[in-house]
Amino acid sequence: MAESLRTLEKQLERFVDVLAHRPVWIQVDGAATDRDAIRAACEAFGTIRYAMEEDVETSPVCLGVIAASAEVIACAEQLNAAKADFKALCAPLQRVRMRVPVRGDDGPTKALSVLRVILRALQRSDLNVHAAYRKVPILAAPPRLIAYTRARTRSVYRKSVEEISTTLMNYEGADAARDRARLASLTPRETHLALVREHYENVRANVAYRRLDKRGRGRVQVPAELPLLCPTGKDFEAPEVRYPASGDSGNEVSRARESKLEREPFLRSLPVYRYAR
Repeated sequence: MAESLRTLEKQLERFVDVLAHRPVWIQVDGAATDRDAIRAACEAFGTIRYAMEEDVETSPVCLGVIAASAEVIACAEQLNAAKADFKALCAPLQRVRMRVPVRGDDGPTKALSVLRVILRALQRSDLNVHAAYRKVPILAAPPRLIAYTRARTRSVYRKSVEEISTTLMNYEGADAARDRARLASLTPRETHLALVREHYENVRANVAYRRLDKRGRGRVQVPAELPLLCPTGKDFEAPEVRYPASGDSGNEVSRARESKLEREPFLRSLPVYRYAR
């Protein structure tokens, strides 16, 4: 893992350096000058460590478009390959938890993912794993129109009662004991519960190309938490870019999916809900 992380960081440093020192056409939401836009883009791409005050579930968001040379795009592709290799190595370890001492070997313990334990051992507890995984979005053809959209959403995972019970084994305290008792009280007919991730903001871009890409597509929708990278050339024309209106929080949540769940959580130590009858 240490070697994979070093490779990722090396490719990231190279990409940011090339981006900062090569001529590009750039537009970033809220940036007054090209210099400000480049600085904001490089910071968003290059930040894979948490600042002291940051929430561990957040990553920088920067809306914008960069038209760049084949050299810059090739560096981005190499970085994305390194990110994919790192994620393939680490993602399975995120799903496995183990208990570790909080203060000394004889003190209380808490459950952490094996990935976090390994990162601690590597003295990389500050690594923002989501940001490390997140690829540079590369458009396959010159864009004509880019329209950003924000959506407030949440992920709902259907889990067996046995899976939830196994997860609860890593938790201690009165709430966890109460939750285990609640699980035991379920009838055999109730075999599954819903594990819900908190709401998060999902930024996407609807892109209309000037010509079809290699897959014959004229329009695509792509994740857009980072500036979009697209090819430039002699005939490059700047695309029309539409950013979300100020204050647009995108409160559209999948209500149909939510309506299948009871309004109040079933457990206290985990965000688990029963399915509505």
